[in-house]
Amino acid sequence: MTYGANPYILFLILILLVLGMDPEAGKKIEMVRRIMERMASAMNNFRTGVGSMTTDFEEIHFMLRDMYMPGGNGK
Repeated sequence: MTYGANPYILFLILILLVLGMDPEAGKKIEMVRRIMERMASAMNNFRTGVGSMTTDFEEIHFMLRDMYMPGGNGK
């Protein structure tokens, strides 16, 4: 494995050095971590809601399909 000057690693090192000089860095990182956790929770809730809606729409679709098929309850 070669160890070249990867720009992403160099940028990360620069950010860590800048944060290391900031006495409020711990608080800022904690705030970003909390925001990321809340976003992840919100996205999981959204995904769950969309999944529930999809299931409900599939049930409605099957119910309507059965109603209008020949020999079904609707005709």
